[in-house]
Amino acid sequence: MFIIKKSNFTFMLLAAFIAGLAVFGAGLKLSLGIAGHGAHIVSNAAYEEYREYKDNYGRLIDFDAYIRQNYYQPVPEGTLETGAYKGMFASLGDRYTVYYTADEYRLQAESTQGEFSGIGATVTMEDDGYLSVMEVLPGGAAEQEGLLAGDVILAIDGASYEGRDLSGAVALLHGEEGSEVTLLLRRGSEEFEKRLVRAKIVTPSVSSELLPESNLGYIRVQSFANQTAEDFAAALRDMEEKQTRGLIIDLRNNSGGLVDRGVEIADMLLGAGTVATLQSNDPNAEAKTYTTEDGATSLPYVLLVNGDTASTSEILAGAIKDNRGGYIVGVQTTGKGILQRLEQFTEGDGARITVAQYFTPNGDAVNGVGIAPDFVVDDPDPSAGGADPQLEKAIELLTAAPGE
Repeated sequence: MFIIKKSNFTFMLLAAFIAGLAVFGAGLKLSLGIAGHGAHIVSNAAYEEYREYKDNYGRLIDFDAYIRQNYYQPVPEGTLETGAYKGMFASLGDRYTVYYTADEYRLQAESTQGEFSGIGATVTMEDDGYLSVMEVLPGGAAEQEGLLAGDVILAIDGASYEGRDLSGAVALLHGEEGSEVTLLLRRGSEEFEKRLVRAKIVTPSVSSELLPESNLGYIRVQSFANQTAEDFAAALRDMEEKQTRGLIIDLRNNSGGLVDRGVEIADMLLGAGTVATLQSNDPNAEAKTYTTEDGATSLPYVLLVNGDTASTSEILAGAIKDNRGGYIVGVQTTGKGILQRLEQFTEGDGARITVAQYFTPNGDAVNGVGIAPDFVVDDPDPSAGGADPQLEKAIELLTAAPGE
């Protein structure tokens, strides 16, 4: 047994609190007794654990005290703690692993339901670390204020987002219906501000139409949310009942979502086989394999992808390519071959954390590489009056006579 003075015991409880939060609520289990003179008796195991926490987290307590004693203004309640939690996740250098406050987590969870309040635009993070607008949604604040695809977001409510996490930026663009957000934007060499009023946005993750001139079905999958597979199945049945000549599935600008929904769609498009395998950070753990069963659609199809096709979209594209389900047209995909889990903690806060890396059925890594299309066709040029060479190539492939 060891005797720890009261001041050190207080530190131990603080360290245990911080470290416990770092491992999502796993607290330090102590065997305690009172030794008199302000000291506490702890077990050998608890003392060794205390020493480890002090070595790893002791400076956090020192910095907390230093900032509170020296900063020129009072520190808002919870600011330092939240900063420590965010810093712990950010220290991994993985922009997809992020700590969320309770409000941020709620917005993230809402986005997977397909209904939220926001500016009415989808965004991505470019190689230079800035956000850019991928698509302006009809009827939203972004369209009303004249935002265009390709506009670069330099700051959100005065805070620069260069090199910061994409999920955190998206959470800031979302917010209460009727609230305002100010964006500093760059278009070409021009910088300007826009103040947008957030509005309720319902974004069906699947949309479809019949291309009458070619008798082809067109299904766009915007994201992989809770209802996506069910909505895709309904659109697919509709195209089969209309006896379309073939199907174009558009995954362009689809940044991913729920992996299970992507696997369910793969099951509609492929016969029995492997969709992907996922390997966690435990080298002794067996890789998880996603598979499909017999019963694929009889419609021939072409998949459209671009540089913003990512994550679950790449799982689906890789499965189709390796299983020879249909042609892939476009440009190399993002190369986000890692899987995140969104998890809420007991205090209402939460995190998105990378938990595994996935591989195509042929065993190829996707992360940092992407999926290469069968037919490389450049992205549409916004100045080309609506021409879409990738869509045109898909139509050509599906309408060409056998042997052409």
